Amino acid sequence: MADHPSAALLVRVWLEGAGQFRARLLTQADTPAGTSAPEVTVAVAASPEEVLDAVRDWLDDVVRRAGPPHDVG
Repeated sequence: MADHPSAALLVRVWLEGAGQFRARLLTQADTPAGTSAPEVTVAVAASPEEVLDAVRDWLDDVVRRAGPPHDVG
């Protein structure tokens, strides 16, 4: 069976004080199979636009690390 890389991103959003937008994007560190992976902060954001930029950067990194596409026919 072919190895299919995967990744997950958690986006936590809240408002502080007088409605100040805050966000934290988390993922899990790369660890060997069968071991517990610690959470890693990918980015913090102060606006929805910064969240979108951080998600885009994270997705670009995931795709880049996966390497060239493979034919799974």
